Amino acid sequence: MKKKILVIKHGALGDMIFGLAAFKALRDHHQNDQLILLTTSPFLEFAEKSGLFDAVWVDDRKKLWNSPASWWALLKKLRQEKFDRVYDLQRSHRTGWYFRLMRLFFHPLPEWSGTAKGSSHYYNTPSLYEKHILDHNKEQLAITGIHNVPPPSLDWMKPSISGLHLPKKYFLLVPGCSPTQPHKRWPAEKYGEIAQKLVKKKITPVIIGSESEKEIAEVIQKACPKAVTLLGKTTLFQLPELARGAQGALGGDTGPIHMISLSHCPSLMLFSYSSNPLLCGPQDGISQVIFRPALTDVKVDEVWKDLRFR
Repeated sequence: MKKKILVIKHGALGDMIFGLAAFKALRDHHQNDQLILLTTSPFLEFAEKSGLFDAVWVDDRKKLWNSPASWWALLKKLRQEKFDRVYDLQRSHRTGWYFRLMRLFFHPLPEWSGTAKGSSHYYNTPSLYEKHILDHNKEQLAITGIHNVPPPSLDWMKPSISGLHLPKKYFLLVPGCSPTQPHKRWPAEKYGEIAQKLVKKKITPVIIGSESEKEIAEVIQKACPKAVTLLGKTTLFQLPELARGAQGALGGDTGPIHMISLSHCPSLMLFSYSSNPLLCGPQDGISQVIFRPALTDVKVDEVWKDLRFR
């Protein structure tokens, strides 16, 4: 009999990308069942296009005290579907409350895989800050009997990039980050120096990111006029194809650089105090990491020495 399976994963982008490994394992294990993902709106298109889910629901994650009606509507929807099992891959305080409320109002309660105490498949981990997210996902799924978890793959992302008119040999620079986390950004002037060195190797630096990072790109291009900017001209889904043709990549700990790394592009990632590469660093075997509490302390020569090229 076809079962209904719910997977909970809200984000962020890097976590969603690494989550693809668990998503594929769940799809393979429940290939004859209905698999539904509960996520947030920024990842709706990403999840739908992955082809791994039969449906994708959006959780607006409103606070309980601000919108109890929203919480009740979500619980009512979950109850109506009568799920057979829930995989809580978010493992958050919020999703723990989903479990507690479902246990209070749902009879019978679906099987639950997660860190909430009382789960039928309880993942009893001392801390979520001791292992890589890939390892946590594998361990959690193993408790449910799922042991075949493949590496995360972006092979399904193959849109055309012909309209970008890329040079024959190019190197990706990802200098931006979330505006709320400026400490994850290596100084633009130093990217400019790296760009100069790339040009001397007859490799064109290509800057990617959002239009909000225009000032950063201008600093880089002032130092290296031959650098090309694609700010605001690429989509999330084009990044893997861009990476497949690049000589290499350099950037901070952001979702885009993780996508580039997982697309088999030799990448160098710069991690600051807020990110632990042991928890979310590259696992592809070819990418490198430089960790420094303050990225302003990372020297250009150090970065240049650690860059990898095809």
